[in-house]
Amino acid sequence: MSFLVTAAIVEDNQWAGTMLESYCERCGVNVVCVASDGQAFLQQYDSCKPDILFVDIRLQGELDGISMVQAIREAGGRPKVIMVSGTTNIDDVLTSFHDLGSLYFLSKPVLFPKFQTALEKAKTEIEMERSVQASQAPPATWITVKHQKLELPISEDSILYIEKEDKRLTAIHLVNGDCVEASTNLSDILLQASPLLFSPFKGFLVNMRHVASYVKERGFPTSRRFLIHFKHSTVKVPLSRNLQKEFAKLLQELNI
Repeated sequence: MSFLVTAAIVEDNQWAGTMLESYCERCGVNVVCVASDGQAFLQQYDSCKPDILFVDIRLQGELDGISMVQAIREAGGRPKVIMVSGTTNIDDVLTSFHDLGSLYFLSKPVLFPKFQTALEKAKTEIEMERSVQASQAPPATWITVKHQKLELPISEDSILYIEKEDKRLTAIHLVNGDCVEASTNLSDILLQASPLLFSPFKGFLVNMRHVASYVKERGFPTSRRFLIHFKHSTVKVPLSRNLQKEFAKLLQELNI
């Protein structure tokens, strides 16, 4: 299956976590969060909202993997859960399946073929759910821009983000990797768009449908910005600190 999904890994064994992350990369899955502590991950969950959650049953801190997933479920989160553990306790295994609705239980050390089988099962369920949602979705929004003296219609769904390059040109980056240069202003584009096209920073518009997460900008101690991560690209777009709460609320509403 070629569609893209996001994943988070909650594993307190660094070697095992690195291995799971490398497996995800081999399968084209975008890892949006890696954590070793259940409580710490709960605090990050709303900002990453992964499609798939790989969880070790035994974790550092107050929460084990089962309790952590139960807390996510109670808060309304519905990621596909794949439990990973070296435990031989059958009660833990049964709890992970019956109480949490786990898709799979992977025993350590996790071999790649078994990982791939579990991942494909999760992706099959995600694809089915997305197909149902797509069939119930409202008609697509089309945005018309000026491109080389022509009127060019672009489906809003196909837009990843838009950046103002200079006074005359606007770069429209599409999910498929293409880029369309237009002479239409961001304000004129917003007039045609749905509320899901959001301006997180001066000179940028992002399509909230394709946002995976956002994190505090690193490398600059005085930075007051966040960086937006997408499901379909490694490109990162800035998010103003003043708009962070509004952005987080919209992202949460979209993922409920």
